[in-house]
Amino acid sequence: MLPRIESAYFAAYTFGASVASAQAFLSAAASGMMALTGVVFAIAFVMVQFSAIAYSPRLVLWFARDQTLFHSLGIFAATFIYSLATLAWVDRGGSGRVPLFSMLVVSVLLIVSVLLFSWLVQRVSDLQITNVLQLVGNKGREVIREMFDRLDHRPAAEWQGRIGSADDAVFGPVIQTVTYSGEPRTITRFNIDSLVRQAQQADAIIVMACAVGDTIVEDATVLRLHGMKDRISEKELMRAIHLDQ
Repeated sequence: MLPRIESAYFAAYTFGASVASAQAFLSAAASGMMALTGVVFAIAFVMVQFSAIAYSPRLVLWFARDQTLFHSLGIFAATFIYSLATLAWVDRGGSGRVPLFSMLVVSVLLIVSVLLFSWLVQRVSDLQITNVLQLVGNKGREVIREMFDRLDHRPAAEWQGRIGSADDAVFGPVIQTVTYSGEPRTITRFNIDSLVRQAQQADAIIVMACAVGDTIVEDATVLRLHGMKDRISEKELMRAIHLDQ
């Protein structure tokens, strides 16, 4: 419809290229896009078939039903069809005109197609076992967070006059326990100055439950706070602990 509307109402706007150049550009875009579509989706489905041997059928369907595949197919087909439609309106009736807006639309579709092609290649590389395990772990933690409510830490009143460990006997009752939430990470460094400053402000003692080089997982205890004053923000405490993959 756009080339027809453009010819009827915006005939004065033309693309600054010869008819032969425009036809060569549109022909190359249409033919090359279909060849690219065939190669890309052939590789994608071959990768899925190979993955079906290593992964469960449910996990393979997870990748096969990825919306990236369907959006890529739609953009590739749109670029091919619209290039042919625009080609039919170049030099329509011997007018020698090259429609401006239709040529711009084809150029934009080509750029979007290249970007989607890069995205699709990245999605195919996600079938590697390391990426699959990380994806399964992230989805599993997400499901756990949605299905199970996180229990609040016990209030400090429950710990008054109660000694549960050697640290409690030396440093006093535990008023706060900080646990980790997220994908497995490795501790690379402690910001000692920040931890000391926060402990002084809260008039408390911070006891680390892990060390540099340790790998912490979901719900792993990172540190405990001993003292008699208010709790410290967990975000502020975790900012003093540097993590890496």
